[in-house]
This record gives sequence, C-alpha cells and structure tokens, in this order.
Amino acid sequence: MKKLKFYNLSQPIEMGIPIWPWVGQMQDVIIERVLYHERDGKQSAVFHCKMHTSTHMDAPFHVIGTGKGIDEIPLSSCFGTGVVVDMRHKKKWEIIGPDDFKKAKPKIQRGDWVIINTGWHHKWNDHYTYINHYPGLYKEGAEWLVEKGIKGFGITGGALDSPLAHAPLSKIMPWLDAEYKRETGEDPEEKWPLYEPAHYLLLGNLIPGIENVGGQVDKVTGKRVTIAAFPLNWIHGDGSMIRVVAIEGLPL
Repeated sequence: MKKLKFYNLSQPIEMGIPIWPWVGQMQDVIIERVLYHERDGKQSAVFHCKMHTSTHMDAPFHVIGTGKGIDEIPLSSCFGTGVVVDMRHKKKWEIIGPDDFKKAKPKIQRGDWVIINTGWHHKWNDHYTYINHYPGLYKEGAEWLVEKGIKGFGITGGALDSPLAHAPLSKIMPWLDAEYKRETGEDPEEKWPLYEPAHYLLLGNLIPGIENVGGQVDKVTGKRVTIAAFPLNWIHGDGSMIRVVAIEGLPL
C-alpha cells in the first residue's frame, strides 16, 4: 500500500489569535485551567470562545434561520477529493471570481472540495491586515462554484466573503469603510451592496464553507488531494471549529 502523507491545513487555537471584529464587545478566546499537574496530578481546562474561531466550518443555520445545523451536514460532505488552488497572486481586496476558477489548476471538477490559497495565512499574526485586507469571494464567484456542483469550499482568509462584502460597511466595519474610501475614493456600499452573498449561496446550497484555512497549505497548493474536515456533533449548531487535513496517497 502506498504510504499516505498528511498535511495540517488548520490555524492554531490559542489566546491572542485574530477574531472577526464586529462593532462592540467580542467573545475572546479564554483558556482557564481548573486542574493542575502540580496540585492535582493532571490537567483539565475550561475553554470559552465562539465556534467561529480560528479554522472553522460554517453551517447553513449560521446565516439562514431555517437552514441545517452543523450536525446535519452529511459526513460524506466532509471528506473527498479536493483541489488546492493557488490564488497567491491576488492582492489586497481583490475579488476571486469565475475567470479565476476557470483558469485554476488542477481543474475544478464537479464534486470537488475547493481550497483557495490566497497566501493570507502568512499574515495571521498581523491581525488588522489579516482580517481587513484579504482577497475573497463575492456573488459571481460563489455562483460559479454552486453551478459547478462542488462539495465544499475553504479559504485562507478571514471569511468566505470579501471583507468588503459586509454592507452597510459604514456600520458593521466603519474603520474599513473609512480606509476604503480614503484609498480608492469610492463608496464601498455602492460598489459592494450585498451582505455576505457567498455565505448565502454556498451554505444555502448545502456546500460547507471553511474559513481561516492555513497550516501546511503551501505544501499541497496546485495539487489534487483528499480533504478531511469533520465538525463537532453540535445539535443544530451554527458552526464548528475543525481540523482540516489534506491527504496524499489515497486513490483519487
């Protein structure tokens, strides 16, 4: 049997990592030890955070009130052949669209998991740049993926959608609204009027979406591999932190 190679495509979970910056108080990562080796002979900890922390999978219920929960995503949708597509040439705020997917290598096929490497995982420790500047999807790219019939989608960026796709940006991310106007002279709410269209299109068509892919993704970029990404069995949950793994050596 051919030896399998496993690659971690997940970012770490620890205190101090970037979190999505909604206006107002955010739930930070808090890890609290309740048992100690030096006192109790073992360790146990309590972990507080949103399920949408670090590398995680969104469920339809996250954005659609009648959508399926994370436990209702078929296990077969969390495992299968995938392509890791190189989009590291994309720059700040650029949109990944149909033309990019048509030119992608390996060729995206029906039933594929599609992982997009924007290179933004290398900016993980530069929180502002990581969250606010990554290239991402908008409506047209998500429509193409749905029509292609992909199985799942993941991206090395802060969200499935472009950071600009959070209208009204002036209220949801006012600092980004101001920066975009200052740099481009355009109104982002006129140019990007839709709120998270990729979320609604992908999740609404039962295509799992993974945000904050990272780890060893560079090592499998441009390759066809097997993707495994299983969420927690949280009953009607809106999402789940996951460990994404790419496997080389399995029959494709």
